[in-house]
Amino acid sequence: MLLAVASLWAQQPVDPSHLSLSTIASSVEVLKNAKDTVRIGRVLDTLFAYEDSRHSAVAGDTNVIFLYRGPARRVAVAGDFNGWSPSTDLLRAVGSPPRWFLVTTVPHGARFEYKFVVDSTMVLDPLNALQAMGGFGPNSEIRTSGYASPQEIIRHDEIPQGTFDTVQMRSRALGCTHPVYIYLPHGARRTGRTYCTLVVTDGGDFLSLGRMNVILDNLIEQKRIPPVIALFVDPRSDPADPSTNARMVEYAMNDRYVTFVADELLPSLRRRYSLASSPDSVAISGASMGGLIATYAAFRRPDVFGASAAQSPSYWWSNDSMITVMRESSRKPARFYLDSGILHDAAKETRMMRSVLQEKGYAFSYAEYPEGHNWVNWRARVASFLTYFWGLH
Repeated sequence: MLLAVASLWAQQPVDPSHLSLSTIASSVEVLKNAKDTVRIGRVLDTLFAYEDSRHSAVAGDTNVIFLYRGPARRVAVAGDFNGWSPSTDLLRAVGSPPRWFLVTTVPHGARFEYKFVVDSTMVLDPLNALQAMGGFGPNSEIRTSGYASPQEIIRHDEIPQGTFDTVQMRSRALGCTHPVYIYLPHGARRTGRTYCTLVVTDGGDFLSLGRMNVILDNLIEQKRIPPVIALFVDPRSDPADPSTNARMVEYAMNDRYVTFVADELLPSLRRRYSLASSPDSVAISGASMGGLIATYAAFRRPDVFGASAAQSPSYWWSNDSMITVMRESSRKPARFYLDSGILHDAAKETRMMRSVLQEKGYAFSYAEYPEGHNWVNWRARVASFLTYFWGLH
């Protein structure tokens, strides 16, 4: 069970000894089933007192207790676990001044993001210091006891860091310019070897929110993968101007985008960097719509991309067109990595694609996680697809 209300500090283990799991279990039972408001009030007194004194949270298994204090006409919680619905999970008020509570259930090992909806306004949990940054700003975050935070995302000063070049790539196929951030592994400028090459869609976000350069540094230093050059292609012509983001058009199974990457970007950069040319050593990756175009690119151009990683892919687009195309076409010489969260994420369509890959005899890796459609989920799986493509042990 999880008491989901206090300041839950990142990277700090939770000590449940001051509020035993049996106490939490009995609290859940009372809050879910008791009709006596006095008895409920006593339980809430215990929980709020713990929050005031401990500034922590108690992690257990699958139950979550949300607590909120303050005047309001209505309080709800919206998050990954309910598809960010602002009205599905309403908190119950007890006493005056009101203390609000809700008990809900999540899968074992779940990590999810949420906000309170106080009347009509979404707000961060004022008692929870643990936050996750997403594409639309911070959310409050809960980690149940079975969740393990990935170590690959942590920067270690003693590990050599890769360097970056930035190029503005003008595309005839797309009729626009995209910035490309080129990650070069430590020492790459001094050697003449050829490097495995990864094209990353939503490149700016995979650096700022996905910490992929840190993950690459760690995996390379640990010799879990060979040195890799990564091309982080940003969908914004001007990264400072969100209105220039063309991802919803370019990533929608768009042949012009595939032409841009396969026939313009890679040949141009191969004249300046030691990029691999063999499809076995070239991969493309992405999340959400980026996962859709990553799958499509490997399907359309297996002569260029020998592998594709699709995280929470938007296979729902255009009535599951990507799934239909794969099902009705002959097998291509490419490998695929698929993963999805199971908390209102892309699991339904991703499972459908898994079935198609099985039927066609593709080489692929598939995984599901008790998380939602967000960057903390995606960055936690980067090591999985990199080691699937090029793992050394």
